[in-house]
Amino acid sequence: MLDHVVFAASAFMAQVLTNLDNLAALVALMMVSGPRRTVAGFLLAQIMIIAAALLLALGVDDVVPHWAGYLGVIPLGLGLIGVIRQFRGTEAEEAPRVSSGAPTLVTMMLFISLSMDTFAVLAPLLADSAPSYRIAGVLGAIAAALALTTLGLLGARSPIMTGGLARRLEKLVPYVMICAGIYILSNSWTDAI
Repeated sequence: MLDHVVFAASAFMAQVLTNLDNLAALVALMMVSGPRRTVAGFLLAQIMIIAAALLLALGVDDVVPHWAGYLGVIPLGLGLIGVIRQFRGTEAEEAPRVSSGAPTLVTMMLFISLSMDTFAVLAPLLADSAPSYRIAGVLGAIAAALALTTLGLLGARSPIMTGGLARRLEKLVPYVMICAGIYILSNSWTDAI
């Protein structure tokens, strides 16, 4: 039981740390568009990303069950590219902008576009795990999405969240992706083998 809780906590942390850019966008959009549409778009995007990661994990397990661990190369590679970009000073492009009257669908699409790093970490993490751990991982990711929503709602009222804090924390994402990739590539205690 404790190992399931630890796995859920690792999925929670991976979800949070790869969604810091979404948190900054969530806070900014709530101040411009209001909380109702923004939160709905954010939560719909998170549900879609988590569901897509789970579906990929289930599909990989059915097609090539013993090769799922090699999916760890994806977050490892993306993390290394992110670290190289940080050292070169060439950060990723500026986040897409949404008008103040954007409907929920447009807001959801923005958050999906910002969540590809989350998908790249969560899908291999779930694919390389036994079914009971997948459930724990999905629950951890859902809890993280709800926690980010709550933090975003509070942050829209707080000047500390609207500053550079989220941008500074965003620099941790490549390292989280590297750690997740190494974890997935290793023959860990959550492997389905």
